[in-house]
Amino acid sequence: MSIDLEGPRLQTEAAQALAEAARELFVKKGFSATSVSDITERVDMSVGSLYYHYGSKTNIYLAIWLKYQRSQEARARETVLAVRAAGVTNGLRLFLAGTRAYLLGAWEHRDVVRMVADGDTPPGFGLRMRRINQDWLRQNAALLRGNPHLFEQDDALGVRAMVAIVTDAMGGICREVAACASREEAEELVARAIDVFARLANVPSNLYQPDSRPQVHGRELPFPA
Repeated sequence: MSIDLEGPRLQTEAAQALAEAARELFVKKGFSATSVSDITERVDMSVGSLYYHYGSKTNIYLAIWLKYQRSQEARARETVLAVRAAGVTNGLRLFLAGTRAYLLGAWEHRDVVRMVADGDTPPGFGLRMRRINQDWLRQNAALLRGNPHLFEQDDALGVRAMVAIVTDAMGGICREVAACASREEAEELVARAIDVFARLANVPSNLYQPDSRPQVHGRELPFPA
């Protein structure tokens, strides 16, 4: 059974209740130790209900993670578009804006990050994550190539190296953010990470330090307009 997050079966209250129960159990017990009956008993439903909506325990796990990933990508994309609309054209600033938004999203969805952190995941999950990361890398590379002040135009390898370093580091930083004891600690950790990334690119601090920030949907943007 393929996973269609917009499909009618996954839009029902029953499907959402199953996903909520599964997420709590996966975080608490891990994927392997959680059974289908554990999930359905938690919400007083039949085992057949889970199979009807999701097809398998693996699929409900993937649905939870895909929903998180889509939310993260939308959050980063929304931030980049808003910063660009505010007049920022520098590729690195756009890149760091999206990266910061993504990392802060890891705090807001820390239970899902913790769900995958210990590696107790369904078969093939790692491959799917690598494919998603490759897509993320390509998007980030496009942003950096649009920044004439970051690298010389002929330094394509420099752009690839910068994006690869940041992309590969994202998973580990997200896990550290999710492990923070408070939002304040998470925000400070994210700020330090953005500072490190900017230093890797040898960019002056005034390109990425926040000042008075415009807002989008009630959230402050990562950079001044």
